[in-house]
Amino acid sequence: MIYDGIKDAIDEGIDIDVDSTPPTVAFNPNHQNYVNTNSPWNPRPFYNEVRGYKVISIFERTATSDRQDGNPLIWALKGKDWEFKNPHYDLMSLLRRFVAVTKELNETFDIIVTTPSKNSLNNEIFKRVLRLVPHKSSLVELFTKYEANWVYEHLIDTKCLEDKYKDEVVVSRMKKRIYRGILEMNQKNDGVFSYKYIKPNELRDAIVQSMYISDEYKDNLEYAEMINNKRMLILDDTVTSGKTISDSANALLDTFDPKDITFLTLFTPLNKT
Repeated sequence: MIYDGIKDAIDEGIDIDVDSTPPTVAFNPNHQNYVNTNSPWNPRPFYNEVRGYKVISIFERTATSDRQDGNPLIWALKGKDWEFKNPHYDLMSLLRRFVAVTKELNETFDIIVTTPSKNSLNNEIFKRVLRLVPHKSSLVELFTKYEANWVYEHLIDTKCLEDKYKDEVVVSRMKKRIYRGILEMNQKNDGVFSYKYIKPNELRDAIVQSMYISDEYKDNLEYAEMINNKRMLILDDTVTSGKTISDSANALLDTFDPKDITFLTLFTPLNKT
């Protein structure tokens, strides 16, 4: 079953086929389905404010009346469950759109950094951002993810869960869900914390912090000079709950004093039609 287009006024988008094994997603130049992958004639970035921070995105995720959204495209890019129907064509088309939109940013930054990720796509995107966005310096490993077990033992805000769910039985159930996510991280993510294993997304607010600035950067005045009172651009792949954005900003502000922080993501938060 292939879903038809939803927004006739927008020219670009994706097709998803859930009957294939595995399900596939394909770039489609004729319509907009679930993701606005931008027009080749009038590329434009999308601007949002997430948890108090400016977020610039290349593609726009949209929830539609059939309860689908752009996640299949994200999952295919990350090599998770979904695949591209025509891998070379689809990936190259999306990267060309990325380049076209990024050229339209018209902003200059002092330093560009990226959040931690095991996804090789992030590294490719980061290389392109460095070529396309004017800047003075860049860092790849400024942030470090906590170990999953450390987060569970020291960085779970039980009061947040109690205030949110009120009922003691429900709070206990939610703690167990977080614990199952931690176990999955140990099995599938080398024991490193990752929000993608915390479900539902609303549980993420109970995580106090997921990353930190290592002593290598904290104790080196060279990095302070690169960051303090400077305009920063932080690259992340997508915005789900915005928790990675706030975690990275808070970790940064605990150590440094940047002039301002902007985030660049491939995908916007989920916008509902």
